[in-house]
Amino acid sequence: MINQRFILTIMPFMLSTSLYAQNNSEEKAKWGDVSGLIRFYYVFSPSYIKSGRSKDYSIDGSAIGGHIRYTSPTLSNIGASVALYYAQDTGLNNFDDPDTIGAAGRFFTKDYSAKAVLGEVNLFYKDKQHHIIAGRQKIDSPLTNSIYTYMPNMFEALYYSNSNISNNQFIVLQIDKMAFGTRAPVEFGLIGETTKTAGSTQSAIDIRGDFLQVEQQILADTTAKTNGISGLALINNSLPDTTLHLWDFYIHDIINMLYVDVIYKNKYNEVPYSFSAQYLNVRSIGKNLASQWLDANNANLYGIKASFNYKNISTYVAYNHSGNAKILNPLGGDPAYTSSFFSRNAYRANVDAFKLGVNFQLAKNFKIITSHADYGKSTTDGTFSPAKPLETATQPKGDAIESALLFSYYPIKSINILSGIIYKTSEYFYSGEQVKLLDLDLLITYKF
Repeated sequence: MINQRFILTIMPFMLSTSLYAQNNSEEKAKWGDVSGLIRFYYVFSPSYIKSGRSKDYSIDGSAIGGHIRYTSPTLSNIGASVALYYAQDTGLNNFDDPDTIGAAGRFFTKDYSAKAVLGEVNLFYKDKQHHIIAGRQKIDSPLTNSIYTYMPNMFEALYYSNSNISNNQFIVLQIDKMAFGTRAPVEFGLIGETTKTAGSTQSAIDIRGDFLQVEQQILADTTAKTNGISGLALINNSLPDTTLHLWDFYIHDIINMLYVDVIYKNKYNEVPYSFSAQYLNVRSIGKNLASQWLDANNANLYGIKASFNYKNISTYVAYNHSGNAKILNPLGGDPAYTSSFFSRNAYRANVDAFKLGVNFQLAKNFKIITSHADYGKSTTDGTFSPAKPLETATQPKGDAIESALLFSYYPIKSINILSGIIYKTSEYFYSGEQVKLLDLDLLITYKF
């Protein structure tokens, strides 16, 4: 069963790439460009979630999918792009056991059935100084970028970028609709633990891949009406070795999100290093439609990060501090320096978070990735939402940490094998015991 599903899934991808690989550059210019990825994901059976339940949850997660994108040739700098995203069961899952949690963040559907989503459909214009995109697209910004499995959050938007002034890039955008990606339920539940601070303000388990009005996606209210999101950005490189990013998302009648970071990169005795600082502010605006979820009208996050590379070792240390109010974070973005695969605690109230990462490049195609993050204990109410019955959200009772040991291997340039172990303790308790997670993963990705 797994072999049949696997073959049926990858056949159109492999066929398209094998045909496309034969084209030379002139043919690519004539017929356009095809790209994409195929990804197989599997959680090994030792993985678990422990809590105060009479029987611990095991984790059973296996999915295969990816996307294929076609970008047309351009005529007078005008072209079009279309991308189809897909995810399905591999046949290795056990969805009928009440003591097993399926990997909901790897699918588009509540029942784990196969589904394809037309995530990108747009027209674009691009020259050396101007870039315009109209239609369904991924918005590349710190407030919308996130880890994703098969599809990130997508947006129906009008995007314009201008690089006319030396060392400056200006961006203006208007977003009307949003589609939650495959990982939205995890960002709401296990990562956010229902705090609405980790990238999703609702589970979105039934509506992933559906392009709905932004206010409906943020407020989980099909009757809400606003004017969407108006965005501005500046990326400046006028100072030597320094890059400034400034993003402002005005989510009409809900919140305004302002993000700023500065990155300085240089070398000392041929050893590369960098220093970064960040600031995130979220404030309630207009009709304050999200006021029931906020602790205060303003919330802030600060962060610093230092990193350096020496021979085959790269390392970084990061720190984030949040104020007395949690930071509503509804668009999937995750700019915090201390975030980890399962933890985004820096957006909660009264957090001092630390993270250390060390990567070892043992060979050109093999790397060991390690990290440890300590988030302490916030003052934001939450609960372990996958458990049944669902307990009322309460104050944290324990310190949160997350540690990871991963191995990344490229047998060939286009294939990556990523495997390893992630261990997390939650701030929150269930049935009187602290929730703990062990995740042992295998991820195989083929890009073309």
